[in-house]
Amino acid sequence: MKLLQHLIIFMTIFAGFWADELISEFNIREYISLADNIPYLIETCFGLLIFCFGNAVGFHMLFFVSISYIIHVYVFRFRIFSYLQLIIFFASTSIFYLACKYLLFFPINYSYLLLIFSFFVNAVAWLPIYFGMRLFRRRFF
Repeated sequence: MKLLQHLIIFMTIFAGFWADELISEFNIREYISLADNIPYLIETCFGLLIFCFGNAVGFHMLFFVSISYIIHVYVFRFRIFSYLQLIIFFASTSIFYLACKYLLFFPINYSYLLLIFSFFVNAVAWLPIYFGMRLFRRRFF
């Protein structure tokens, strides 16, 4: 993508957050005297929706946030699994990601052979990544 396209994306995201700010400043409780005890009725997320709309930004961001949420919720349950079970889980997660990506964005290039091969490559790559990141975290943090 060119610089102008990146600037347009950033300007639309900021415009969405700006619209959220304008809407949140409008307080209907100021105009209705009986509405003091009523909670806010409008809470918009235009900035988030625009942020999630983009091809590269939206799909990847939503997927990574949801997987991160699942991992952090079940972090203590993952500790009781063996390395083989963890390899299968994370390789399957990566296959699910690839399958969704190819079904949504590149349906003509969707291939089961690609998914099977990617499963084994990701399964082999996960253990060195796990131990490498663990060593890095212990050494520098």
